[in-house]
Amino acid sequence: MFHDFSHRHTPCTVNGLPEAVILSRGSSGSSQFGRESDYIGRFAPESLVTPGALIETGETFLVCSNRPTPERDKYCGMVKTNMIVKVQRHSQRYNENNNPIGDPEFQDVATGVHAFVRYVTGQLRQEEPGLLPTSTHLVRMQNTVGVLRPNDPTLSKPDRIVLNGRPYQVDAIDDIQFPGLYQIQLSEDMR
Repeated sequence: MFHDFSHRHTPCTVNGLPEAVILSRGSSGSSQFGRESDYIGRFAPESLVTPGALIETGETFLVCSNRPTPERDKYCGMVKTNMIVKVQRHSQRYNENNNPIGDPEFQDVATGVHAFVRYVTGQLRQEEPGLLPTSTHLVRMQNTVGVLRPNDPTLSKPDRIVLNGRPYQVDAIDDIQFPGLYQIQLSEDMR
């Protein structure tokens, strides 16, 4: 089926590799939010697309789900990214003799990360009952980004994610809901 609609192909990259996709809007309800963020992508049977892949067409999308059609096309639920974020970790810098330099501080772990960010509202709390009481934002990003769980023994303090120049503390990471993606809960960073 994918090859029958070559007139609708949009050139894209899948994790940096050139491919083609047939893009259409998703149908996740009548809210402005759903209409602007949810997309469907149909890829060729031989495509390398997998859940968690980063798709770039001039706009950037994260693949949240992937299922084969009867024609073996790869039918993907995608979300359009709406922010580029930075991940930081509290760590100590050392010189060549392994002596500490200054005080521990937050240093960039990953920059220029495409993410889908939602502000936590009362309505979102009804839709997502597992939200922590302190959560202010939900961030969806690829699980290849080096974010660590807050209880990781190698951390002195939880990681932080910078949204629009403001730091937020990583409180929880869900890597089960969307295979290949992290769904991260953030709270105000008071450090």
